[in-house]
Amino acid sequence: MKQLRFFMFSFFVLNYISVSGQSGGNAVYNFLNLQGSAHAAALGGNAITSYDEDLSLVYQNPALLQRAMHNHLALNIAGIKGGIKFGDVAYARSYDKAGIYAVNLHYISYGDFDRRTIENEKVGEFSAGEYALSFSWSKPLDSNLFIGASLKGIFSDMDESSSAGIGADVGLTWIHKENGWTASIVAKNMGAQISTYYNEREKLPFEIQAGISKKLKNAPFRMSLIAQQLQKWDITYIDPSASTIDPLTGEQQVDDITFLDKLTRHLILNTEIIFSKGFQVRLGYNFLRRAELGFEQRRGMAGFTGGFGVKVNRFQLSYARTVFNRAGGINNFSIATNLSSF
Repeated sequence: MKQLRFFMFSFFVLNYISVSGQSGGNAVYNFLNLQGSAHAAALGGNAITSYDEDLSLVYQNPALLQRAMHNHLALNIAGIKGGIKFGDVAYARSYDKAGIYAVNLHYISYGDFDRRTIENEKVGEFSAGEYALSFSWSKPLDSNLFIGASLKGIFSDMDESSSAGIGADVGLTWIHKENGWTASIVAKNMGAQISTYYNEREKLPFEIQAGISKKLKNAPFRMSLIAQQLQKWDITYIDPSASTIDPLTGEQQVDDITFLDKLTRHLILNTEIIFSKGFQVRLGYNFLRRAELGFEQRRGMAGFTGGFGVKVNRFQLSYARTVFNRAGGINNFSIATNLSSF
């Protein structure tokens, strides 16, 4: 109970800080929202209700951390065009009375750059990257309800500019194994900058997510409905370049955003086809990505994701493909193992 009281106290303190601080933009440290896990990436970028024996999902929802992950190691990596790489590495260990703990290093590397003068003369090189070291804890409140929390230190290095911060995630997961229902709610990225790039303090990308999933009893399907960005109703982005000027009134005209459009931007739909413990196919659809990242004239497969998981000997391998628009997407790869099996 001491751990529970500590994390609940941290939840309220960091939540107050995260919503009360000044902001020089929408948020800082947005790399925290990148999905290194191929399992989560294949499901539309969110798998907070997937109560599987997969340590890579704990970064999304600390309440998914379970004793079956004792001595598990997971490695996730993804790449973006231009030499940008991101991912994380995680390890978990269980203790009889204290619960289960995990450590996770989440990172993004922006690559190496030339330092040049105004005359375009090369005078050196520099690199840039951001890192978050998380410590997670989880414990069952009863046979069906689990609580989890993560405390993370954040560091950002942009050549001569750097910043540090502290953040926390808190999650609750309810499971009804007999009927195949799972429900979760997560508050993510509560906290604040400790040191800033310049003089203005910025907010962390605080977010509330909730979801529900159902595993069909007589079919190999698990279907989920995830709601994201619940801390704000209207998350519509209006592109200023897309607006027009009425030639008669001179007023700016923008496209009307309907109630349904605002609602669906919060939603992610996904399905897992569980052929066996050793092979699964995963599909997802993210409404927000399609609305904001798809090309207006030719949206193609924007917002769709897909992938699979397969067990080979002692290793669980996963792959995911995320499509942002016709210009390309991201490939995610994950590998996990139980070190005790060796």
